[in-house]
Amino acid sequence: MFSNPSLILSILLISASTACGAAFIILLIYNRRRTDGDQWRDPQPVIFRMFNPLVQLFSHYIRIRMGQAYFEKIHKKIRHAGMTYSLLPEEFITLRFIFSAITACFSIYILVEFNSFESQLVALGIPVIGFIYPDIWLKDHTTTRQALIEKQFPFLMDLLTLSMRAGLNYATSINQTIESLPEGPVKEEFSRYLRELKAGKNRRDALESLADRVNVPSVNNFVAALKQADETGGEIGEVLKAQSVQRRAERFNEAEKKANQAPVKMLLPLIFFLFPVLLMIIAFVMATKAVDSGIAPLWMANLLRVII
Repeated sequence: MFSNPSLILSILLISASTACGAAFIILLIYNRRRTDGDQWRDPQPVIFRMFNPLVQLFSHYIRIRMGQAYFEKIHKKIRHAGMTYSLLPEEFITLRFIFSAITACFSIYILVEFNSFESQLVALGIPVIGFIYPDIWLKDHTTTRQALIEKQFPFLMDLLTLSMRAGLNYATSINQTIESLPEGPVKEEFSRYLRELKAGKNRRDALESLADRVNVPSVNNFVAALKQADETGGEIGEVLKAQSVQRRAERFNEAEKKANQAPVKMLLPLIFFLFPVLLMIIAFVMATKAVDSGIAPLWMANLLRVII
């Protein structure tokens, strides 16, 4: 009765889908009763909200078995992505295993239905891709966020410098500058920096926390310059003015660098996609004229007749 592998696979998949669906519905009902301990969270990304019930079901067991060093490593990646208040390290690790389990079901189906060597290689590689996909997504999100910070940070430096030169002190200038910034990661990080200052954290520690969260060279240089000004008793307004000029120069140099790299990056697509088409068109026109004039070989004339 159960000698057909496809039937066995179908029964297993239906059973697993039913169990997952039941657990998903139960956890959705459970998660609606949100406790006060979860109110600190920011909205989670869509990729995590889709599997949040399953993540909440298994993340506790993952946390118990995680080493402290590995926990800190994952937490640092999440912090650089700006998701400290959205995700926990154990939830991120749990999502890896969930993606691996989902992709493993597809691998089993491919192994049962297809017997070729290529399909077996694909089936073995799919769970690996499912396991590392959350890391790829997180790294891509971090890179995009850091690029946006690099783009918006010179604008913050200009506003901060103008406020200081207008006679405001450093704390008031930071407050006014943050209110004038557009929505984005720079406003989020510096708003958090300002909240830490108002909560009583000293400026040096708050700056170090800011640099650790953002992990962007321009912000690191800004933090280092302010710390040096505090230690040496330098004028903060002059330091901010020099930093503003330097950030603008760096942004201009980066734009110039990308403009110079554009022709090199376009060379490969031109060689593989545009030039062969142009050569084919030119060769076809030359061969047609050669056939019409009677100087082309017989095989070329027959080939053109077949093509036309």
